Amino acid sequence: MISDQEFLHGAAFLRLINLGQPITVTHAPTIHPSIYIVSSLTKVSGILFKISTKSRSAWSFTFSAQEDTAISTLKSKHLGIEFFAALVCHRDGICCLSEDQLFAVFDSDKSIFAGQRISVSRKSCGSYHINGAKKVRMGKTVPQNAWPKLVV
Repeated sequence: MISDQEFLHGAAFLRLINLGQPITVTHAPTIHPSIYIVSSLTKVSGILFKISTKSRSAWSFTFSAQEDTAISTLKSKHLGIEFFAALVCHRDGICCLSEDQLFAVFDSDKSIFAGQRISVSRKSCGSYHINGAKKVRMGKTVPQNAWPKLVV
């Protein structure tokens, strides 16, 4: 049986492959089961996939201490790597956020990622809206087509 995680990660990878650019995808399970490294001709990106199986907006994502450690490990093992969170909003799409975008909505009083929760919402045919800790809203919306263009 195909798990939700396999199904939704597969959909994200299909979009990445369909860009038509030469890429290499490496799973990094020793760092975290949902981290992948994507290398293109111009960039190396570390991607943490998070999934929500909620069928409708708003989708909630909580970052754990394990993910905080994994991101630090990824960045120390691969100097210069750019980090992204690919938030898979069930069958709606993938909201791709850079590390800077995450920092913009996280509570700066807490550990970088651990225990931080963000909410992603989208109206029909619109872009993704991001709300972070203490209802901090990210200034810009995230277009539906940001994934996978941002990571390559």
